Amino acid sequence: MTTHLDPLRYATLSFDCEVKSLYTLEDGLLGVVLDRTAFFPQGGGQTGDRGTLGDCIVENVEIRPQGTLHLVKNCEETVQKLAPGTHLHAEIDRDKRFSDVQQHSGEHILSGVVHRLFGYRNVGFHLSDQEVTVDFDGILTENDICKVEDLVNEAIWKNLPIRPFFPTEEEKDRLCYRSKKDVEGPLRLVEIEGVDLCACCAPHAARTGEIGALRVIRSEKNKGGTRLWILCGRRLLADTRQKLEQNRLVSTLLSAKQTETAAYVQKLRDEHLALQYEATGLRRRMLQAEADAAPVRPVQFAAVDTDPDTLLFFADRLAAKAERFAFCCTAGDDRRFILLTKTDFDLQPVMQRLRERCGARGGGRGGVMQGSLKATEAALRAALEL
Repeated sequence: MTTHLDPLRYATLSFDCEVKSLYTLEDGLLGVVLDRTAFFPQGGGQTGDRGTLGDCIVENVEIRPQGTLHLVKNCEETVQKLAPGTHLHAEIDRDKRFSDVQQHSGEHILSGVVHRLFGYRNVGFHLSDQEVTVDFDGILTENDICKVEDLVNEAIWKNLPIRPFFPTEEEKDRLCYRSKKDVEGPLRLVEIEGVDLCACCAPHAARTGEIGALRVIRSEKNKGGTRLWILCGRRLLADTRQKLEQNRLVSTLLSAKQTETAAYVQKLRDEHLALQYEATGLRRRMLQAEADAAPVRPVQFAAVDTDPDTLLFFADRLAAKAERFAFCCTAGDDRRFILLTKTDFDLQPVMQRLRERCGARGGGRGGVMQGSLKATEAALRAALEL
C-alpha cells in the first residue's frame, strides 16, 4: 500500500521512494505504484501532478483499483528503469504544482466569500491546464461578481495563513465547514481564517499572498445557477499580458488611446453596417433590374455571390419570369440554393434529383425549397434538366 505524504504545501516537491509494482495500461501507458508518494492524484475536478521518477516522466497520477498509479510511457527502457524494488528520487513539476495551488487556493477564497455573502454552494469545480471553472447553485449578477472579486482580493492581499489540518472527533462536531459531498475516511480541512473552512485533499499555498490576485474573466448562467471562469497568479498575469498586447495592437491600428479602443471599434462597426446596408440596397436594385430584363423561360437559373436574404429576393423576382420554377444559388463549390415557383408546378421531383445527383441537403414546403449542396454548374444544369 502506498503511503501518501500529505502535500499540505506547495513546498512538498521531492521525495525518495521504492517501486512496488507496475501495471500495463491502455494508450501505451504504464502505471507505477510506489511505497510512498507526494504526487497529488487527479480528482475532485483537478488534474494530477506531473514530474519525474528518476529520469522517467510522470504524465499524470490517478487513483485506480490497483492503487495510486503514476502514469509513464510504456516502453522497454521504462519498464527496466522502474522495475519493482528499484529505489528512486521523485520530483514534482514545480511550475505546474504552484500554478494549480494558486488557482485552487483562490477558488477556496472565492467560494467562501460567495457562500458568506449569498449562501450559494459550490457545486462544481474544474481545474485543468486550460481553464478553471466554478459552479454555484444561485444567480450572480455582474455587480455581485465585482463585489465578490473585491473581497477575494482583499483577503489575498492580507496574506492570511492557509491551514490544512485533520480535526479531532470533538472538533468535527463543532466546526461548520463547506463540503460538496460526504467525506469517506479521514477528514482533512483547509482553513483560511475569517474567510473559509472547507473539506479538501489537495495542495494549497502557505499564505493567501502566494495567490497574487484573482479575476473572474467570464460568467454565464448554468443549470439554474452561475458558472464562473477564474484566473489567479501566474495564469492571470499571462492572460492579462496577452489581452493588453492585443489591445495595444488594436489601438495602434486605429490610432486610438488604449482606453478608447472599444469606442473606436463601435464607430467602425456602425460605419461598416451602414455601408453594408447601402451595398445590399444597390445589389438588390441591380438584381431587380437583371430579373426585369430576363426573358420568360420554363426554368430560370442563376449563380450569384450574395447573402442568403438577397438570394431569396432574387429568386422571388426571377420566379416571376419562369413558367415552371427559378433556381438560384451562391457561387463557389459549397453553395446555398433556393428553389422557388409561382405556379402550381411540383418541386418535389426536382428536389429529389438534386439530392441524388448533387448531394443536396434541405427541404421546404409549398412553392419554396432551400438548402445546401456541392456541385459544379454543369452538374446543376443537368439535374435541373436545362
